[in-house]
Amino acid sequence: MDATGRLEPRDELVAAALEVGLARRAGDLSALMPAWGRAREAIVRHPVDLYVLQPLGELIVASARLREQAWVRPHLDEAHALLDRLGYPVLWSASVYWSELHAAMQAENWAEAERQAAALEAAAAKPTGSSRYAAAMAVAARSWLAVLRGDVDQASVESAARGLHAVGLSWDGGKLAGQGAIRTTDRKAMTALLACARGLQNSGHPDVPSAPTPAAPTADTAVPTPSAGYVGEATGALSDREVEVAELVLEGLTYKQIGERLFISAKTVEHHVARMRQRLGSTSRAELMAHLRMIVTRN
Repeated sequence: MDATGRLEPRDELVAAALEVGLARRAGDLSALMPAWGRAREAIVRHPVDLYVLQPLGELIVASARLREQAWVRPHLDEAHALLDRLGYPVLWSASVYWSELHAAMQAENWAEAERQAAALEAAAAKPTGSSRYAAAMAVAARSWLAVLRGDVDQASVESAARGLHAVGLSWDGGKLAGQGAIRTTDRKAMTALLACARGLQNSGHPDVPSAPTPAAPTADTAVPTPSAGYVGEATGALSDREVEVAELVLEGLTYKQIGERLFISAKTVEHHVARMRQRLGSTSRAELMAHLRMIVTRN
């Protein structure tokens, strides 16, 4: 920190990137926007070097979330020029590939996502500089892309997710398992993957138990724990009315049809759905539907 109380340029960039990363993982757009503005100012005050590649990675992914990839592109080009001069050392380049992979998936640019997955595989296969870190990312990249295509193999997804956790990427591992749970049509696989996701995101140790103790949910990572009847019945996660709405949503009824069935307005139905989405930490409609399927017992 200088005499005026301001952080040194490198520290400011790291602090800003941390704010961006935390807001993005929490799904908090209201916090992400000011953090993004701070990061944009910070990165122009410090040149790209090896020690800012990880903070830059957070900005690469966030730029795709905010549709500002063009802004971060010059800084990413600088990073690649630096890595090229050094012969793309595995430990430094793998994190950049990983960030670019997630930015491509965020933007639904599948050709670019495949390219980054291939880059991770090539990095992991380098005879000099073999890296467990890069290998875990390479395996997870392929698993993630398969999941997004709807090809969910429970054992493979769990293995890839735990591999990420073992190299310190617990949030990513939990997210991968959660994405698999959303997309599988196998109820047993969904239950196992949701338990895996919750365990990885709430455990600080790679040896995670298969049936972790439930912890308080957060906005981006909460997943329901399956039980007989309704999840959260004892904790009041959903009211009786919300359970009724959930059942009808799963039947495919529109808000208007649900309102007519329950003698409430379509606007009230929309309000119930919004509250359920918030309580369950669902970040998309697909995730909400997966959570509701876990909650409502089909007879």
